Amino acid sequence: MSGEIGVINAEGICDGENTVFVAVGKNVKEGKSILSWALKSFSVRRICILHVHPSNHLLSGKVSGTKLKQHMVKACQELERQKLHKFLNQYLLFLSQAGIQGGKVWLEMNNVEKGIIHIIEQHKIQWLVMGAAAETHYSKQLSELKSSKAKFVCQHAPIHCQIWFTCSSYLIHTRSKNCSHLTSKESLSSPKDNGGTKLHDHADDGYEDLNISEDTSMSDDKMVNVEIKGNYSLLRSKNKCETHLHRSTSLPILEEGGFHTKPSSDERSRLDHAENSKKSAFEESVKRWRAEEDAMEAIHMAEVSYKLSKEEEGRRKEKEEILAKQKEEVERMKIQHDLCLKELQMIQEKKLVLESQITESSYAAQELEEKIIQAVELLISFRKKRDELQIECDNAIKEVNQFRKLVEADTDEHCIKNFFSISFSDIIEATQNFDPTSKIGEGKLGSVYKGIIHNVKVAIKMLPACGSLSDSDFQHKAESLSRVRHPNLVTLMGICSESRSLTYEFLEKGNLEDHLAGRTKSRPLCWQHRIRIAVEICSALIFLHANDPCLVHGNLTLSNILLDAKFISKISDLGVHLLVSHNENSSIDGKFCGKDDPEASDPECIDKGQLTVESDVYSFGIILLRLLTARPASGIVREVKCAWESGNLGSVLDCSAGEWPTERANLLAYLALRCCAEDPLNRPNMLLEVWPTIEPMRDVCTPCPDSNTSSQGSKSQRRIPPHFVCPIFQEVMEDPYIAADGYTYEGDAIKGWLYSGHDTSPMTNLKLDTCDLIPNYALYRAIQEWQQQS
Repeated sequence: MSGEIGVINAEGICDGENTVFVAVGKNVKEGKSILSWALKSFSVRRICILHVHPSNHLLSGKVSGTKLKQHMVKACQELERQKLHKFLNQYLLFLSQAGIQGGKVWLEMNNVEKGIIHIIEQHKIQWLVMGAAAETHYSKQLSELKSSKAKFVCQHAPIHCQIWFTCSSYLIHTRSKNCSHLTSKESLSSPKDNGGTKLHDHADDGYEDLNISEDTSMSDDKMVNVEIKGNYSLLRSKNKCETHLHRSTSLPILEEGGFHTKPSSDERSRLDHAENSKKSAFEESVKRWRAEEDAMEAIHMAEVSYKLSKEEEGRRKEKEEILAKQKEEVERMKIQHDLCLKELQMIQEKKLVLESQITESSYAAQELEEKIIQAVELLISFRKKRDELQIECDNAIKEVNQFRKLVEADTDEHCIKNFFSISFSDIIEATQNFDPTSKIGEGKLGSVYKGIIHNVKVAIKMLPACGSLSDSDFQHKAESLSRVRHPNLVTLMGICSESRSLTYEFLEKGNLEDHLAGRTKSRPLCWQHRIRIAVEICSALIFLHANDPCLVHGNLTLSNILLDAKFISKISDLGVHLLVSHNENSSIDGKFCGKDDPEASDPECIDKGQLTVESDVYSFGIILLRLLTARPASGIVREVKCAWESGNLGSVLDCSAGEWPTERANLLAYLALRCCAEDPLNRPNMLLEVWPTIEPMRDVCTPCPDSNTSSQGSKSQRRIPPHFVCPIFQEVMEDPYIAADGYTYEGDAIKGWLYSGHDTSPMTNLKLDTCDLIPNYALYRAIQEWQQQS
């Protein structure tokens, strides 16, 4: 079998002239070591794997061939082939990971070294890399070939092939082209032992080295046992040699000094008996060897049969599962078929019923036609009656409208009489006879005192004594102002016509001017509070400008923006100029424009003496700039504009408010500069342009800690979500309702607003489509969950 040459198989790049071939074995680790040396040593991009695979002697030998079944043999050969390709593909994967184009060529042959020589000759290989010795034999002193395969290939390879022999990624020997012998430092002869010859078998073939001793003193049984472990051909040759030796001993031998005598018959019979014993022992050994071979073959075939049975069982289970699924599908189709039959039967029954109903319907249609004709006649008569009743209804509506006007006139007089009127003595008592310590503010439109009237803490504004309004006109205008209600407007609670004073709700935190100027004991307002205040002022201005007739504040400054205990901002002094003006309209003389802070007032208003919506827009822009920078109004537009255009807005921002978000700060500054445009036509619309930009910022503004709260009172509290707070009461809602304007209010607040005669939105002052309210259950549950987690 060792001399038979199989078919050379090739796959991929196998060009002998332009490719480096690397001979590898089954030991993938050592094979990769040889490949690594080739990759490092050659700059070529193509490497081919060369492998000689020893054929299975159990499947190819004459002894085994008669015992194995044909399908078993094919199964074993297929397993061997799969193992071969498995470890060859590992080498190809190693090459592909290194970016090298690879191929493989292999041959099945028992004599590995001759197989390598055969592949070199057939493919005309010019460059070959192979191992010089097993890596376990490597040492720094290794300088010669240790492997018998390497020595054989080095000696017998064609002269056109240059071979490099490596071990553990080190070059051990090189055989150049046109050189078929080793260097003087190497020897191809097998090493000799004292008195014997050592034959090296191949590690891949599974045989051990045999020492054949020439010492005739060794017993025959021991000799046979040793030879059985090795090659069977070697055993037969050795046996022949021994037989010949024993036979030769029976002949006379000529030596110095004469001839020996011929052995006697007893000696010959003893020698024959010994020879026969040896032959019997040898035959018994051969039988044992064959029995062991058959046993190993049987074990191997049992393993193959077990694997085949497992695979067959797996396929059988798969087929059973598929069959079970098919049966289930058939059953399901049967069920569906039965259902379809039942449905078809029901449809046929319904068809009969429908046909009878159609017949009945045709009769009913005829009856209905007759009834329709009668109904048309009745309709004509009813139309005449309707026209008559419509005329009567129109007349009744006219009478009702007349009565309603009379009732409204009486109601107005009644409201004027019942309006919260405060006597001058109450004013003197509340202000402690206008004690300077009770004064909390002073401006060109009057002084403000704090006091208590009817157990309520109020702020009393004493208007200047100028103007020519009568007491009734003063009361009418004051009543009109008191009806203007918004969560961000200071509530007018009463008036005193005698002293020309207005009584407002009292707000604890004072005005915004003092907070920005640092004249309060509280910490500076954080940027979150400032953005929220800007949103609240914008909401109040939109409400005023949407009123019919339009209301213009005309004197919107930081000193007129007050803060309550929760830092909710409210605009004060609304319409005060109407109570001290000679004119009936909102357009007033220039002397009232910017009374408290001329720098924050519209230059157009000061020049022309007219209050317009654009005047409030300009004042809102100044307030935005002051909230951003905390600087005086004088020259603030020019300073912020220069910083914003140069991209250095942070240099003018008020750092005491905390770290401003750059994007929002730039957006607010840009919006404020647009509001402060000199030409009123270039200023943005509060509802359409300013509100959509500034309103989304309210939800991201978390409240800041109050500087006046003590360390015990400043424990971490959960921030109240803005949509949980009623816009009117400014408290967490307990019974939320959705109004027609889309806002959600506390039930008592919005009902009180609607029952008092209002048909407009408390937030936008626009007319409501309907006064119906819808409970907001989703928000109610969210508030309940939030309160339980608090």
